[in-house]
Amino acid sequence: MNLTEIRNKIKSITDYSPDLTTYNEQLDILINDAYMSLWTEKRWKWAQKTIYLDIWPDIVPAQPDGTIKNAGVINNRRRVTFSGAISALTSYPYMWEGQIIAIQGRDYFIDQVISDTDIRLREPFRGTTDVDDTTWTIKHRYYDVPEDTLEILYLGHRDTPSVGKLPPYGAIRGLLPRREEDMNLREDFTSFFSEAYIPTPPNIIPPAETLSLASGVPGTIPINTYFEICWAFEYDGSKKVGPLSAPLIARTTVQLGGGPFAGLQVNFLTWDGQAVQAAAYVDGVDQIQNQFEGLRKRIYFNQNFNRTTGVRLAGLPVWREVTLGSTATVPSVPGISTSEDPVRAADTSASYTILDLSQVNAGNKRYIEWDGSHFKFRPYPRPIGADFTYLFVAGTSDPEVNNAPERQFRRWEFRYYRRPFYLGLQTDTPEMPVEFHQLIVYKTLADIYSKHDNFNQVQNYTSRYNKEMDRLQKRYVDSVDNTVVRQQFGITSRIYAPFDPASLRRIN
Repeated sequence: MNLTEIRNKIKSITDYSPDLTTYNEQLDILINDAYMSLWTEKRWKWAQKTIYLDIWPDIVPAQPDGTIKNAGVINNRRRVTFSGAISALTSYPYMWEGQIIAIQGRDYFIDQVISDTDIRLREPFRGTTDVDDTTWTIKHRYYDVPEDTLEILYLGHRDTPSVGKLPPYGAIRGLLPRREEDMNLREDFTSFFSEAYIPTPPNIIPPAETLSLASGVPGTIPINTYFEICWAFEYDGSKKVGPLSAPLIARTTVQLGGGPFAGLQVNFLTWDGQAVQAAAYVDGVDQIQNQFEGLRKRIYFNQNFNRTTGVRLAGLPVWREVTLGSTATVPSVPGISTSEDPVRAADTSASYTILDLSQVNAGNKRYIEWDGSHFKFRPYPRPIGADFTYLFVAGTSDPEVNNAPERQFRRWEFRYYRRPFYLGLQTDTPEMPVEFHQLIVYKTLADIYSKHDNFNQVQNYTSRYNKEMDRLQKRYVDSVDNTVVRQQFGITSRIYAPFDPASLRRIN
């Protein structure tokens, strides 16, 4: 059943079917509450996802292309410049924000990657001024989990995607979760492979506040086109986005000088009407971070919206990224500046103008309701090895070929318990076995009757829910295989014990 069918079934059972937008929205909220409650009740097999998670070895003065890049540092300044382009910063600039750079034996947090030759720290460098420092190392100490992660189920080195490259400890096994205070683990210990991971406190991104929209500016969007727009802060890299601002509806109007097309200017504001804009950085003066420094802005549009009438459609808002679209230039950096990548307004920008309909495509990436809390972990030891090295190759504009990024390539396999999207569009369907969709109906009905103090019906549908839940658990709950037991590893003169393929033995 999709959202419309679930909603209609509930209306049929309750014998109350008003075609009112407000009632439908309230009912959709209850349906989604029931859906999320069911989703998180057990560790379901159908709620798991497996991906490859990139490993990022340290960046050091000796570059993969054989060149040496020195760092220019000045005592009591936050700016660090390099003697040449660091290709890893060209290819993945946001991946290194919030990470560590060690200079002259001390760690500093990287606030922003300004360019491939220029970074900014969160506190001033304190040490010996040197235009050719060779002691620097950029360390990827912390790793973000995917934005839809509820729980880490497995993290480990495997013999894929780098085929045939096995970890040194033989058996393919997962990295163990550990607590630093229990084992007194060193933070800066490195090795070719990791043995464990340590959950670390999450990044909390502040919520965006409000905005204003202005049309009549140059663009190629047909006039009298409505949009519902909101925005969010982005911090510490491209995947960390905070809670959404209050939305606003606006219409494109005739630009000065006439014409059938226009753009839509988005102004980022606080609740007291002030621009959300960081002051320009002044080296030597700004020893501490300015207000809003480092907080870029992402823009979102509601797909579940009629652009002709300016009215929301049935269901809940479905927020999707505003991307660069046709405004992207070639050659682009994949993941950063291609047409499919999101708009990232600079921390010093108070506004952004949406110029073209290609930027508000219904296929753009959808916003996940994570409320600004982003979990991360620290691998122990920090892996510094790579299976393959791919050098940076500059793209061309004619023919149009994007840049090939530099990568010290290695990946973990990462399996996790994921969070689904809310059911917003009328045809959105629960991502669970279809034979148990009625559980959402039963749970929602119990909530509705509880609201109206009809406790007999609450007990009726709660009983039905629990009965069907027992059937669902028997079929789809993740469980440990109790029919096999792992025996000990073989013993040889080597440092690491090899994997014994006969060590998995049946009990019965």
